Amino acid sequence: MKPYKGKKPHIKEEKMKGYKVFNPNWQCECFQYEVGKTYKHNGPISICNRGFHFCRVAADCFNYYPFNPNNKVAEVEALGLVESDGPKSVTDEIKIVREIPWTELLEIANTGKSCTGFGNSGNCNSGNYNSGDWNSGDYNSGNCNSGNYNSGDGNSGYYNS
Repeated sequence: MKPYKGKKPHIKEEKMKGYKVFNPNWQCECFQYEVGKTYKHNGPISICNRGFHFCRVAADCFNYYPFNPNNKVAEVEALGLVESDGPKSVTDEIKIVREIPWTELLEIANTGKSCTGFGNSGNCNSGNYNSGDWNSGDYNSGNCNSGNYNSGDGNSGYYNS
């Protein structure tokens, strides 16, 4: 049997849209970025090791960076090789397309309206990953819950159903 000489099956060459978080001065891992510029990594890419990292879904970025309005968030485009593992991707060529204003990011990172956290699917939620309406805290389902991990309606505290 001949050895495989093509690209690894999990690495694709394609143009892909994504999102990337930077600190307030447009740095990430001590590398300085600028909106509108394209950057090329020479050598192999590897998730969490080498290359330019990004997420295909904006809310996934905050699994790796604080949800902080002082940070910069950009729409990016992967232009070369792309390797993906779950929500995280890495590329050898990335373009910083545009800065996303924080108010727009809240709309992109939530499917509900008037939410202040991320990953919310209801309306008027604060916190993260809430479904239903008017929840505060994290991982609530139902309506008008405060605290974390509540299901049902009108709960306050933690782990109520």
